[in-house]
Amino acid sequence: MRRPDRTKINDMNKIFKQLGADSAYLLSSFPIALPAFVITVTGFAAGIGTAVVWVGVPILAATLFAMRGLAAAGRSQLGNVLNQPVNQPHYKRAPENASALRRALTPVTDGQSWLNLLWGLVNFPLAVAGFCVALSWWIATVASLAYPLYAWIINRAVDGTNGGDGLEYATRWLGWGDSYAAASLLAVLGGLVMALLLPLVLRGFAITQATLAKGLLASLTESDAPRPLSPVRTATIDAEVTRVQERLAA
Repeated sequence: MRRPDRTKINDMNKIFKQLGADSAYLLSSFPIALPAFVITVTGFAAGIGTAVVWVGVPILAATLFAMRGLAAAGRSQLGNVLNQPVNQPHYKRAPENASALRRALTPVTDGQSWLNLLWGLVNFPLAVAGFCVALSWWIATVASLAYPLYAWIINRAVDGTNGGDGLEYATRWLGWGDSYAAASLLAVLGGLVMALLLPLVLRGFAITQATLAKGLLASLTESDAPRPLSPVRTATIDAEVTRVQERLAA
């Protein structure tokens, strides 16, 4: 007997692993996006509306501070979806000898803090759409594949008074009759089609939402992060240090 191709097995494992990561991301991003959207809209509206009397400035600062935690939660989800590490942002800090007021108002002058606020606004509709599609597609797929296991309960409950669950109309149109086996076969075939499309559909929603989130939550991290010395530059410095030491020794 021939052993199954290891490459195909590895590819299937990658598909299932990515499907799990995308499903977890889409289902868990909504509980983060909802409070982020509420804080963004409420805090920004209250802060801008009262900024004339300077009351809104502390409100904006508090809103930006609160969004840092939610942005960190959203940023922590991106690695498994994008299959690459996401750097942490470098927020602007007040000087050590700064007053308490200046420390509190520092987020107002920080670019990444405002990008967090923008993420809380534009991420919400994508999170809602992704959550609804992921949840409904999973439920429909599982329900269709498991139809033969529970459909007899529905048929017994309705007792044919309202035509069952409606699959009989489709099976009659296909010429399969209206038997329980025909309805079960049609439901399972539909479930298989949905199961094949499930990784593609969820991947599309997840990659769209995650790419936008990375652009807003990590766009300033790469430019602000300190860059390591290149190997050529390091070798040049080492050679120069060695030459200086030899001259001093001589």
